[in-house]
Amino acid sequence: MEAQARAILEKHHDNFLEDGNAVLAPVRRVVGDFNVDDAKPVARRFRSIRPEHLRKAYDQLEKLFQTELIEYSHSEWASPIVIRMKKNGGDIRTCIDYRIAIQLIKLTHYPLHLLIGFESVLWVLSLAMAKRLWAVPMTLWAKHFSVLICLLRHFQWTKMLLGLKNAPPICQQMLVNCLWSFVRLPASEAAQMDVDGLACLGIDVGDSAEADLSTLIEGMTVFGRNVPSSPQLNSVRGERPYICDIGYGAETWEQLCVDLDRRLYRLRYWGISVSLLKNKFGKKWFPHEIEADRIRAQSKIAEGVTDLPSPSPLRDVQPFLASLNYYDEFIESLPVIAAVLNKLTDE
Repeated sequence: MEAQARAILEKHHDNFLEDGNAVLAPVRRVVGDFNVDDAKPVARRFRSIRPEHLRKAYDQLEKLFQTELIEYSHSEWASPIVIRMKKNGGDIRTCIDYRIAIQLIKLTHYPLHLLIGFESVLWVLSLAMAKRLWAVPMTLWAKHFSVLICLLRHFQWTKMLLGLKNAPPICQQMLVNCLWSFVRLPASEAAQMDVDGLACLGIDVGDSAEADLSTLIEGMTVFGRNVPSSPQLNSVRGERPYICDIGYGAETWEQLCVDLDRRLYRLRYWGISVSLLKNKFGKKWFPHEIEADRIRAQSKIAEGVTDLPSPSPLRDVQPFLASLNYYDEFIESLPVIAAVLNKLTDE
């Protein structure tokens, strides 16, 4: 079981990205944009930064600048940087106050998937995308809208931010099309994928009639081109994409691995990277064992419950009940026992 999953992950190792300052390649033929109609630019004043926090704020902005996530800007829009302390009391979190600017954005309505359909599967897999929306480039207008201002200078973002209105629907639309394949890439960009990936997805770039249209589609997104995908790219199972994550299930481990291989090829086709640190494979999710005809407690954890010492002082009754509630469905008449013990503590 482990060898099958390991072989798939090694084959797709280039598609996994470690968290950190690595620069993401842009997603193919997808851009982020906002609509504010004819609203006048909102330019807010910068907020002062305490001297002891200025160096840390500079370091964070410098990392964003070095990784090309922000760039200098001369836009008329400006939203101030706000410094917030983290829970450890020493580090800072650099936030941007977009509260006024985002009120001008026209909301995009796009449905999100529900988790229905997972009730009859034994194996469940969730894939977390790397860096969220930092792989989605923005239009020039969206860059001008995203400007942040501080004592150091005006900067504008080059990639999408999850905190901006309509950013989640854009990512949701991207993943839905990646998995369910309504539209496709131009043949010239599809040909950049390796031969094994094209064969797995059933794509034949030599049969495309788009070569003479290459100059017309330059710069257009896949949703602007609206070229239907080939039947070979149709989804074979019911995935549940949710903003930056993909979830699906299977009845057997073998089927889950086959689906994983195909999903990773789809993500490579669109240039979407997967987070290496946020994904774990072959891990037990539930604290109990699920079989075809029953659910039973794991023997190791069950022993910890059955070997719990009986509470002697009354103050130990509540922690004792809390431990039993962890496996309440496996303990006969637990509500009756708990009611009696709770009555003792009340008295």
